[in-house]
Amino acid sequence: MLSYRHGFHAGNFADVFKHFLLTYLLKQLKQNKPFSFIDPFAAAGKYSLKDPFMEKNKEYLNGIYKVLSSKINDPFIQDYLDLVSQTNPNKHGNKLSIYPGSCFLSLLALDSEDKIYLSELHNNEFEILKNNFSQDKRVTIEKKDAYASLDQMITSYQGTRLVLIDPSYEVKNEYEKVAKLIRHNSKQFPNVCYMVWYPVLESEKTDRFVNQLLNAKINNTTHIHIELNNSFLRMQGTGFFIINAPINMKRDVSNGLDILLEILKDPIQAAKINYNVF
Repeated sequence: MLSYRHGFHAGNFADVFKHFLLTYLLKQLKQNKPFSFIDPFAAAGKYSLKDPFMEKNKEYLNGIYKVLSSKINDPFIQDYLDLVSQTNPNKHGNKLSIYPGSCFLSLLALDSEDKIYLSELHNNEFEILKNNFSQDKRVTIEKKDAYASLDQMITSYQGTRLVLIDPSYEVKNEYEKVAKLIRHNSKQFPNVCYMVWYPVLESEKTDRFVNQLLNAKINNTTHIHIELNNSFLRMQGTGFFIINAPINMKRDVSNGLDILLEILKDPIQAAKINYNVF
């Protein structure tokens, strides 16, 4: 159940899209104080490129490395890349030593008065997470099941809250559990911003999951569905549901999404982004 390690995939194309959007949300939403970021599937938080997990698949070569090797003129992509650079102060060109996960990006993006809540169930990942973050007074780290405890996590904080839901989807019935979690919590806490990530696979599970959340008709839902169709990858794309996104998000991030798609897609395959607000 808890054998998944995100280090196998850190810095891949899905991380690039996710962390581009997450950086935007963090920087926009933190303007409304008090602000808290809640990451109940935190994993290790940051990843050494020398780690055996990252060395095995080297998915970052077709992700963040392609982006760093490209000339980009977009302020919101630059915000994300600035955080990656802060994690690697001795970076040369596109060569990194560390790739920052979602919670490490939040550590860099947020202000001294903001709060960060992290949870992770995997024993080894939890210990690494504590080592990486326990010295920062803004951060609370616990080992809790998000599906049983998200209500409590949210009510522990006041004001503006951003919740990131990005499990591995390798646990049985995880798609159904995430859909149920979002339907419940969006009703319980309708003013919270939720960012839900999912992988695009050649599977009925993905289609069923997307339809479940679309049919839930949750107010102020943004759906971003990205298909790269890279023939050499099992994951054919990535997608996001963002509930209560900033009002100007589509205007702000659309150009950046198009730029990243052009960089990361398979040059001989059709690729597309569908961006809808409901």
